[in-house]
Amino acid sequence: MTNKFVPEKTEEVDGYVFASPEMRGMLNKHGKPWTKRTIFLYNVEQVLYRNNKWHAKRRKPVSEATKSHRFNECRSMANELHSLGFKIMLPTKFRQKHVKALTRYWEGKEDLQPASVIQKVSILRTFLGWVNKSPVIENMTPADMFAEPDKFKRSLVAETDKSWDQNHDPIEIITKVTMDDERVGKQLMLSHLFGLRAKETWCFKPHRDYDADGKMIHVRSGSKGGRPRLVAVTTQKQREFLEELCDFVRERDDSLIPRRTGLSAWRNHYYKIVNRNGINRKNGLTPHGLRHGYAHNLYQQHAGHPAAVKESGKPDDFDKVQARIANLLVSEQLGHSRESITSAYTGKHQ
Repeated sequence: MTNKFVPEKTEEVDGYVFASPEMRGMLNKHGKPWTKRTIFLYNVEQVLYRNNKWHAKRRKPVSEATKSHRFNECRSMANELHSLGFKIMLPTKFRQKHVKALTRYWEGKEDLQPASVIQKVSILRTFLGWVNKSPVIENMTPADMFAEPDKFKRSLVAETDKSWDQNHDPIEIITKVTMDDERVGKQLMLSHLFGLRAKETWCFKPHRDYDADGKMIHVRSGSKGGRPRLVAVTTQKQREFLEELCDFVRERDDSLIPRRTGLSAWRNHYYKIVNRNGINRKNGLTPHGLRHGYAHNLYQQHAGHPAAVKESGKPDDFDKVQARIANLLVSEQLGHSRESITSAYTGKHQ
């Protein structure tokens, strides 16, 4: 995404060409006067145009969904800051008072869950890094940002079992969904047997992505960040299900989204069906919980003992090396590049 329009008066700061504060009152390309707010919005967009395609910490591209979400969130933050009375015009003028104003504002919004606020703070932190203002937020404690900081602590270690296996029979629920909508049922089964994300199941192409000879599936379309991966096919049940999918989807290039149905429309349909069958947060069930169950089973298979969220203490025969091998395998099979992310599914033995 590029912005070809250049204001009459500009200011170069840290390699960015920003609209100068002197533009205030002058007419823009639409014949309307520039204001402090529109100058700030324009300059925020310049930062996004240069950096938004990249991962926050590594030089790798992010998905279109991530780019769109970050772009909208940053514009929203810019508008909120001005609505709160801070007439900042250059992103490089960000101060701790601006961060505090935003975080306290988000904290007070009844329609924002703590997880959403944490995500907003993460995006703000990324944005400040792009304009070399990381110390502004890195030097702030949760108590500086929030009136009730304990509500906004984020842990990457699972403390509760989010799998379906804990209190429900996954097969029974998936069978019920299949009777309602066969296609959605098969997509849930893909998540259950192979740990695929919901979007990955929608975009899965059985004839193209299942390698029967190599005993693996290729997860390509719909993966997070476009990162492809291989998932092993190890059981007879998995093989029989994949062969069933190949019969269900006749053409090689067909995915599990019906023909003439767009991704967005299918997403809405999918969540309508699962919600209708009791798969929702209110009931403690989500499609993502099937990934947790897959991770738990895979971890136990390779570590030789249950995941930490499945038991109260460390097993007597705990083998640190074997546990790390299991963590690495789970991370890779789930499509993550960091071993540490495994603990978000399995928990961690102290």
